[in-house]
Amino acid sequence: MSVVVIVRFPSDDPGKAVEWARAHADIPEDITAHAKTLGQIGHRILVGDKELVVIDEWPNEESFNTFFSGAPRMGEFLSGAGLSAAPVVSVLQAVDAPGTFWT
Repeated sequence: MSVVVIVRFPSDDPGKAVEWARAHADIPEDITAHAKTLGQIGHRILVGDKELVVIDEWPNEESFNTFFSGAPRMGEFLSGAGLSAAPVVSVLQAVDAPGTFWT
């Protein structure tokens, strides 16, 4: 079964981080393209109160760790989007249970 990774980036203004990403779309697109080469299955970005949250699905934790520790342009993205505080990363094992789905 795959893993779901939740990464929470503290942000005083997560909306500005999203605006920056839209204005510099080549950077997140390059990061996502690299992630897919390492097996990334799914990727979503959400905003909450004072945080930007990334939810990914990966085949396993090792694939995510390989990506997150060396993704080209990741530093450029984090800096430009104003995400300088250390994120909180949770890796959860997906469970095949009745009534669950992921699209």
